Amino acid sequence: MVCSRLFGPLPSYSGCPHPSRRKSVPPMRAPIRGTRQRRSAYAAATVLALGLSLTACGGASTAASEVTTLKVGATTSLAGVGIRNTISSGIFKADGLSVAASAIKSGNDAIPQLVSGGLQVAQIDTTTAMQAIAKGIPIKIVAAAGVQSTNGGDGEPSTGSVLVLPNSSIKTPADLAGKTLGVPAINNQIWMNIRIAIDDAGGDSSKVKFVEVPGAQAIDLLVKGDIQATTASEPLASSSVAAGKVRLIHSTDIPNGKDQPSSVYVATNDFINKNPGTMKKFIADVYKGQGEVNKDKELGKKVAVDQLGYKAAQLTHAFILDYGTRAIQPAEIDAVAKNAVKYGILSSVPDTASLLATIK
Repeated sequence: MVCSRLFGPLPSYSGCPHPSRRKSVPPMRAPIRGTRQRRSAYAAATVLALGLSLTACGGASTAASEVTTLKVGATTSLAGVGIRNTISSGIFKADGLSVAASAIKSGNDAIPQLVSGGLQVAQIDTTTAMQAIAKGIPIKIVAAAGVQSTNGGDGEPSTGSVLVLPNSSIKTPADLAGKTLGVPAINNQIWMNIRIAIDDAGGDSSKVKFVEVPGAQAIDLLVKGDIQATTASEPLASSSVAAGKVRLIHSTDIPNGKDQPSSVYVATNDFINKNPGTMKKFIADVYKGQGEVNKDKELGKKVAVDQLGYKAAQLTHAFILDYGTRAIQPAEIDAVAKNAVKYGILSSVPDTASLLATIK
């Protein structure tokens, strides 16, 4: 497989260091590709994570009262509608929580902010959460955000799409072998899901040339012929299909993966342990708010217009994804982890207890 990287490795975190080593932080391995800002952000995350470890080892006192004001990092795509409906509907407020959504570019943007305390909770894709935890970043998954909406049938729309030109010879995911496919990032959940779909269809995903393309430019690069297929999220995908610019061959959902968590809410271990009551309220409330959108997709579109700045015309054909309304089951997270190992995102299948928060 030919590919390029969007970001370097997440920082390592090894727990409580030996006292003789507390004054130094192991150097980070240079990323394959990335900016100096990314390297600095992750270096900061490592230092801050180490600081949390030292505090825990020193027996820091627990706060007298729990935090009830939360800043939640959330995507500005339609995947961020669930949390924003919970805020705008007053569900959090009625439960004594003051919650504000803060726009994040990616999970790798959110994690340093979580560790520094700039965010209390963040919505990130499931595989990014697993990667961070595997690297020792002290976070855990507290709830499901987006969940896979379909069982990944050919030509079935979902929140993400694999698109080709209308006259393309590519008809199924198997036909992508040997082609150049644009994706938002390498080694993330979308990339993994597409590889699963290609292999399940009888193709060889290792022979696909994956290249990273900015989401806003995906359709233009396809039309120009720079790439032979591309992924696109909503509402860009559905509006482009409706306009006849492109043809849908498959979603970014995996076969038989309906209801698996595609994105999750995470918080630091320190925050979870010090604020269990707040976290229980947050989880119950966000599931209630997300459930409202699941029952009324037009509500989801209204929230996207009011809270995310989309225009109603953009959403005419938009697919509003499903959101989590219940606790993630160990078998569901284990299925994602096994695929992450198969495609090289993780080196081994983690213990579910290391991923999912237990809030007492």
